[in-house]
Amino acid sequence: MIFARKQFFVFFKLFFFFTIFIVLFYVLEYGFAFDSWYKLITPFLLSGMTVVMLVKKSLRYYIFSLSIICLTVMILVYLFNMLDFSKIVGNFGFSLLIITIILYIPQIIKDGYIERF
Repeated sequence: MIFARKQFFVFFKLFFFFTIFIVLFYVLEYGFAFDSWYKLITPFLLSGMTVVMLVKKSLRYYIFSLSIICLTVMILVYLFNMLDFSKIVGNFGFSLLIITIILYIPQIIKDGYIERF
């Protein structure tokens, strides 16, 4: 019974962070205007990736690689003059890159590469 209660608490905490990150990323990306439902795709993906990086630290490298791949795809798609798709993939890749770098900062400070101020 105690294990089930603890598991529910962990699930509730992750769901809470997921919801907070969805709102945060939507406001950062589009502001307070809600135009259509398809604009929720990027905040859902970014909040899911952020929660995964917070829970499984071993997957940070793969998500960092995904952000680099998205930025490369953005360049290639831009060369074929698909500007809307290029913007979507580029925004997602750059946002994922920034989130990954921000979540790597505590580990870099802990390893001693950057001194605390």
